[in-house]
Amino acid sequence: MALVDLLLVVGIIAGVYSLLAIGMNMHWGDTGLLNFAHAAFFAIGAYTSAILTTPPATGSLATRVVGFDLPIVVGIVAATALAGVVGVLIALPSVRLEGDYLAIVTLSAAELIRLMIHNEAWLTTGAQTLKNIPRPLDGAIPFSYDLFYFLLVWAIVGVCYLLFERLSSSPFGRVLHAIRENDDVPLALGKNTYMFKLKSFGIGAAIAGLAGGLWAHYVYAISSIMFLPSITFLIWAAVIVGGAGSYGGAILGASVIVGLRQITRFIPGDVPFGDQLSYIRLMIVGVVLILVLYYRPQGLLGDAERLQAGTSE
Repeated sequence: MALVDLLLVVGIIAGVYSLLAIGMNMHWGDTGLLNFAHAAFFAIGAYTSAILTTPPATGSLATRVVGFDLPIVVGIVAATALAGVVGVLIALPSVRLEGDYLAIVTLSAAELIRLMIHNEAWLTTGAQTLKNIPRPLDGAIPFSYDLFYFLLVWAIVGVCYLLFERLSSSPFGRVLHAIRENDDVPLALGKNTYMFKLKSFGIGAAIAGLAGGLWAHYVYAISSIMFLPSITFLIWAAVIVGGAGSYGGAILGASVIVGLRQITRFIPGDVPFGDQLSYIRLMIVGVVLILVLYYRPQGLLGDAERLQAGTSE
């Protein structure tokens, strides 16, 4: 039974990361935008839903004075919407930039947002942990809560997969693909490529916010240290492993990355280098990434046509 519970927890984490990967794939795989702010959108979603669904902190040591105690559905919807709005605001001055310049701006914006969360204790509890985040239907489920949350998260992943697959093959998606390859072509055909990039950035950020809301309501407590830039780079690795431009690949890549990171938790601490497990996990992810890039550059479920995503001049 313990193994089943463990697999459910890993599956829930994989589902949350799959949503993050779907959002990243919209940015990079479909549109060719180098976004390094995904961890910030994840954090915005988590803190938005947590603040809206918990009351203000009380007691002499309390620092957070804002809280609304609203229903969980309201918190998750607001988390999705606010992350999308912030994504558009970041994109407004930056999506005209190309390649590395866009990456630098989005990475800087992500770190700025994380530092704001860390320092604004009146709103987020700052460096302390924001606790007592409610869980949906907690206590009302007649079976394992982890099983319920696993089914909930993966149902949402399934719906998002179907929606984004449909969107990718729609006229809107075809314009995004043209922008990815060379945005001069759709521009010459009369398409407002700037607006299409803004929409892509906002939609992908919104899905990351949704993932953040689901994460916050599962883990019960969050802190700013959970949303370091390393999250963004893990999601990048997931999209690369799965295949840029493939939403099924994004889900597969996220599951592979999460699986690798969780398997290494079973390495005994008394083995050689056992005290360096956090670094070993990153090394294993790096080795897998190199192997995939060497033997199948387009990713596990990608195709050669989309291999050049984000590299147009």
